[in-house]
Amino acid sequence: MDEQTAQRTGQRPIVVTVAVAIWWVVLAVRILSVVVRVVQQDAEDPGMLPAALVGGVLGVALSVFLAWVALRMGRGSDTARIWLAVLAALAVVSGVVSVATGTLTWGVLDPAALGVAAVLSYLPSARAWFPRFERRPRQAEPRTIGWDPQTGERITEQHGVDGRG
Repeated sequence: MDEQTAQRTGQRPIVVTVAVAIWWVVLAVRILSVVVRVVQQDAEDPGMLPAALVGGVLGVALSVFLAWVALRMGRGSDTARIWLAVLAALAVVSGVVSVATGTLTWGVLDPAALGVAAVLSYLPSARAWFPRFERRPRQAEPRTIGWDPQTGERITEQHGVDGRG
């Protein structure tokens, strides 16, 4: 689908839909793993359950917030796309460090998937979904031509007055 077609019809490009779906799947897996860890913590050491619950609630809350940000990206928010790309880049760096240190586990798949999602959201076919708004022109400030020596106030150039009057 070219850019003009996407703008004309209002259909979300497939690459954006796939990127949002990748984010949601990764976040669903993270929520599931947080819940499993809290249950395991309760089984191993019930005295640490309050700390595990606080960490679990914060982890789930962060994942739900990121799922909402992914939803905003799916609806065309360029700001959400930028934030998700930054977070994906940090995840990819973390994954590269873990591979470089020799701790290759299944946890490397999450950063790889998020990196793919970030790249998909910046493909040329997705550009039309994230519109660039023109900046509003600012009202021109009057030019300062001097300062009043008695009051210290600014003396500005007045448009339309030629000073002959």
